[in-house]
Order: sequence, then C-alpha cells, then structure tokens
Amino acid sequence: MELKADDLAPRYAAILRDCSPFLVTYPGNLPALDLSPFGRRIAADQLFDPTRLHSRRVVDGLHYLDAFSFGGQEMLMPRWVLFDCGEFPGIVFGFGSKARELGPALRAAYHVEGATHDDVYVPLSMWVAIRCAEDGAWFGHNLSSCNYVPSVAQGGEAFPGLGTITKAYGVRLAKIVKQYGATQWASNSLGLHLSLGDMRLLNAFTPAHTHEESFTYRIDVDWERLVAPMRPGWVREHTGGDRIVDADDSAAIRALHDDIEAGGRFRLVRVEARGGSTDMQRLWVETLG
Repeated sequence: MELKADDLAPRYAAILRDCSPFLVTYPGNLPALDLSPFGRRIAADQLFDPTRLHSRRVVDGLHYLDAFSFGGQEMLMPRWVLFDCGEFPGIVFGFGSKARELGPALRAAYHVEGATHDDVYVPLSMWVAIRCAEDGAWFGHNLSSCNYVPSVAQGGEAFPGLGTITKAYGVRLAKIVKQYGATQWASNSLGLHLSLGDMRLLNAFTPAHTHEESFTYRIDVDWERLVAPMRPGWVREHTGGDRIVDADDSAAIRALHDDIEAGGRFRLVRVEARGGSTDMQRLWVETLG
C-alpha cells in the first residue's frame, strides 16, 4: 500500500511535506523491515546505527523527546533502557527535520540554537517498538512528539497529527501483524492508539508496572483501519460499548480485571473527556462473545 500527500488530510500531508522519516536500529535488523513505509523511503543518512558515534546527536534528541512526554510521569527512560530495549533489538521510528528548518521554540527545546547546529538532524517524534517472540508481534514501548513542549504548542510550532502518523508508519515499517502495548487508563494518548485498530484488553490492572492502573492491549493490524484516521473526512467513533470505566474509578478497574482473569473478553471502544482532565476521562468497553 502506498500513500501520497493527496490521499491524506491536510495536517498529515503537511508533515510528509515538511518532515522526513528516520530510523534508529542495529543494521542487522534492516532486512526484516520495510524501509519505504507506505512508499516513503527513509534516506540513507537518516538510518542511524546506535552502536556508532554518528548517531549520538539524534539519540540525544530522542531523550529530549522522552523528557517532553514522560518526564513528569515517573517513566523517564535511562539511556541504557532505550538502547537495550529499543534502539538495538527493536526500532525507534519517527519524523524529523534539520535544525535550520525549525522555529526558535523547537531549537531551544532541543538545544540546537545557533548557526553551528543548523545541520543537526532533530527527531520531532518517535515510536519505540520491541520485537516479541511471537511471530509478527511487536510491543509498542513509547510514543512521543515535540507537541508536548508547552512553548512549542503556544508558539504555533506544533505539528498536529504527528503522533498518529508516526505510529501508523512505524507499524508499517516493522510489518507488524499484532501490536501489543500497555498504557494508563488516564493516558491522554488513548484516543490516538484506539483510532488505529481494535484494542483487545489483555488485562486491566498491572502490578508489574510502575503504574498499577495500566492495561495491556492487543491490536490485530488491519492496514485500511490503520490509515483511516489520516484520510480526509475521517470521524472518530462516538457510540458503542456496554460497560463504563472511569479513569479515576479504581474499583471499576479492578472489577474489570477480575472479569478478564475469570475468562471474560473485552475490547476498548471509545474514550470521552470529563471535566477537562484526562484523569477524569470515561472509557467505554464492549463485552465480546
């Protein structure tokens, strides 16, 4: 499947026009990957080997990205975690640009101000995915974008839709059949992940995670469903679901988890905001036969 700018809504077409894709992975992984996801070829100089010194600046940028997105959630990655779990065995895919093409807020956020940094390649988004032992299955570890920087959003330098297009193209690049992930019930990225496929719930409560009120999900990848949110005229689902879980309702989360452990099967259908805070958001779950 090939996507062209004319196939996409304006916000996504603008990202393809103004940014270029990059990949950080060990070269031994490259033959297993699609280096032209949806027809967009990754340039040779934007394939970064994390075992080589030339990748240092882009890796620094990845850690700035991580801090933008997760620094306040007690989930900031040490450098060794990103290398051991993502950059070497898996993929770090995203879109970026040379520093000279960015505005002052972004250049300040990435510490690439001044003419001496004009040619530094800056990763503006990243999706980290790790290969599972199950054939065709990957675990989505981290999705970040520069849009989380307050000064960037307020200064008009944001890239609307950057997270969605990054994950969709990353899934295609890795040729994923089953995409697993874990996220919090209060995550403000839930709508993004949900838009890309049916989220089958594998659990609702995870003591093994830093944040116990996290759930694990599986998306069976369908290419048309994956790209649908990027097409003109797409509308998010606003109906469906027979069970409500509020993100701040610990009892409801535990009850759902107990039902899953007892053999119940569920999928997440939609998310709606309550009270202007993701901590208060409401999630609708559908019981599967």
